[in-house]
Amino acid sequence: MHISKNLDHLGIVSVICKEIKVAEEIDRIVGVDSRQNVTCGQAVIAMVLNALGFVDKPLYLFPEFMKNKPVELLISPGLVAEDFNDDVLGRTLDKLSANGLEEIFMCVASIAQTYTKNDRFFHSDTTSMSVHGKYEHDDEIVPIQITYGYPKDHRVDLKQFVVSMVTSQGLPVFVQGLSGNTSDKNHFRELFQTYGTMLMQTWGKDRIWVWDSAFYTETNIKALPPDIMWLTRVPESLLVAQETLLNSNPETMKATSMKGYSLQSITMTYAGIPQRWIVVFSKQAYDREKKTLEKKIQKEKEQVETLLWHLSHQEFQCREDGLSTLNKLSKKWKYHRTQDIHLVEKQRKKHGGKGRPKTDDTRTVYQIMATAEKDDKKMHNHQRSLGQFIVATKELDTEKLTDEDALQAYKDQQQVERGFRFLKDPLFFAHAVFLKTERRIQAMVMIMGLALLVYAIAERKLREALKKMDETLLDQTGKPTKTPTMRRIFQIFEGVTVLYDDHGGGRLEVMNLGEETRKILALFGVEYERMYCVSNIG
Repeated sequence: MHISKNLDHLGIVSVICKEIKVAEEIDRIVGVDSRQNVTCGQAVIAMVLNALGFVDKPLYLFPEFMKNKPVELLISPGLVAEDFNDDVLGRTLDKLSANGLEEIFMCVASIAQTYTKNDRFFHSDTTSMSVHGKYEHDDEIVPIQITYGYPKDHRVDLKQFVVSMVTSQGLPVFVQGLSGNTSDKNHFRELFQTYGTMLMQTWGKDRIWVWDSAFYTETNIKALPPDIMWLTRVPESLLVAQETLLNSNPETMKATSMKGYSLQSITMTYAGIPQRWIVVFSKQAYDREKKTLEKKIQKEKEQVETLLWHLSHQEFQCREDGLSTLNKLSKKWKYHRTQDIHLVEKQRKKHGGKGRPKTDDTRTVYQIMATAEKDDKKMHNHQRSLGQFIVATKELDTEKLTDEDALQAYKDQQQVERGFRFLKDPLFFAHAVFLKTERRIQAMVMIMGLALLVYAIAERKLREALKKMDETLLDQTGKPTKTPTMRRIFQIFEGVTVLYDDHGGGRLEVMNLGEETRKILALFGVEYERMYCVSNIG
């Protein structure tokens, strides 16, 4: 009778960790305690394996997750599942926190520079992560505050922390856990001031920073050094932005190679800084926003008609009161205006009682009768700016950064958003953040970032190999693709096991390697084939 352990896709994850020297870098920074059987670097790899295992196993069930895994193959010879208990993992998180989480991550991520060749941009953004628990501290100094803030998942009932991330061509190069009430408007500036120089020294001094519209404030723009290039969306709430959009004409804009997009650029000065504003028109956004506007107009029409009906049944002591009330109501309407206003005079008794009132026992009251119609001027202003937005950049030289490249760079901001969606996936470890100390939560954010880094590198390596070899793999629907997701690849490797002898003392062979899995391993390279190939395992 033999024993089998699940290797699945974790062999690929393990080799990626070795390629970017996760354990070596962390042990170099944190140090190695000779009294411990498991180093911090090895514990981190174990947590990355757990995070990318896509199973619901929180830290305190970690030995259960590891017990049916070939630990000595995935991490290091001589280690067993029982070595990775909650005490070991907890101490690891504490040591990581004590040695500078952001610096550790940047050191590990810097080894992945070969996967982001010729990239010109840093994409920076934040998201919120909701947690259960009180997290109340009276006097204790904590690195971040788990508190109520501005939840992007709309869980206003839960406290939260914030995750900040910077990516380059989709790979995370910086990750940080922040307090739950952190404001993007301040954080983007503080991030650059604290870590910008270090990132640019590692990844390239000529990078252009890409932020969302929260960055675009006078304070932030003035705070950046003159030689730093940036690109961001201009908030439509700015009066000068509204005027620019109203005065633009999509019909005269220059078409781009991107389907449905056209643009024009102008030179502007805001916060005393000369910059280029690129006014963009998107046909898809126009169609979407037009439908939304029509729904809003119809909804307001129904509300206006209801208000006017109720108003027509009110009685006013004088004409001016009625007209003033109607005027106050109509000022709140975005798309309509009043028309056909009529004042109706009626006689009412001054005092109660039965019978016909005497001439001197009556008073005059007024009722307002009015209808509403669409306000053409208001409608014109709303419709004129549909499908348009403004991208601003400090780079004025269109030869160094064309208008179209600037637009593409802003659209690529979704790289960070895809990373956040990955971290929030119900099958990913992030949803099980149950840690009861802020320092360990911050450390776990760094681990999550490393898991995303490994996942993104694996996906890029495979796609580049498919392109180079002009090969395809089958997607979930059975159709050939050159851009498979690693989630799909992980599914293909489900059921791959390592067979051991009766006592688990020696590996015999890797089981259930099919034609598709062997093809994938060949695309990844020799080290990946060695991880799964029986002839090279022993």
